[in-house]
Amino acid sequence: MAVDEALLVHAQEPTVRLYAWDPPALSLGYFQDWDAIANRLPPDLTVVRRITGGGAIWHEHEVTYALVGCLGEQGLPTSTKSIYPGLHRSVLEALGRRGAQVDLQPETIGDRRYRDEPRCFASPAADDLIHHAGGKILGSAARARGKQVLVHGSLKLASNPWDQAAVASCGLEWQAAADALLEGIANWLGQPTTPGDLTSAETATTAELRELRYGTDDWVRKRLGPKA
Repeated sequence: MAVDEALLVHAQEPTVRLYAWDPPALSLGYFQDWDAIANRLPPDLTVVRRITGGGAIWHEHEVTYALVGCLGEQGLPTSTKSIYPGLHRSVLEALGRRGAQVDLQPETIGDRRYRDEPRCFASPAADDLIHHAGGKILGSAARARGKQVLVHGSLKLASNPWDQAAVASCGLEWQAAADALLEGIANWLGQPTTPGDLTSAETATTAELRELRYGTDDWVRKRLGPKA
């Protein structure tokens, strides 16, 4: 989470980061109320809080992506709500070329406040990716600071004991799923992806954010810390 926010602060061009979680963890959406959902969270699992919205996600069998860019520039639309239809459709096409059985969710359903049902994948939004036989495969959430935007997303490779049938596998192994994500994002932006490393400024900001925000219980439970 700290790395992704550091990219939001510093990246000067569209930047995508893919990663997995070890050990598994659960992330809360920025607006989720800890007191309202604490007794619904799985026990004995590390919990972090994102600066992006949405519901709680069990991160284990998945490829997580973070995309940072400037709204209205270099292939990005002018608003956050315009991101999801085009981006998800492009990823759907890349998954389909690899044999995945994927559809677009036609309409938003479920608990959009994530209080009675805290699980993000139990309440698919319009244009999320779902399996032909049911279950959500991919969802995303964005956070804008001025024109800069961070998009978080999870592409599922399998379910977990908490989500159960709410999650469906995309049917690919990690590297094939990662390749599909990169291809879909690149096609949507209209530019190729090239490998890169964190800059010294991004590395320094990551360490600062981890200490002051993401490594604290005050952030996870109360959203207290530096201005998000």
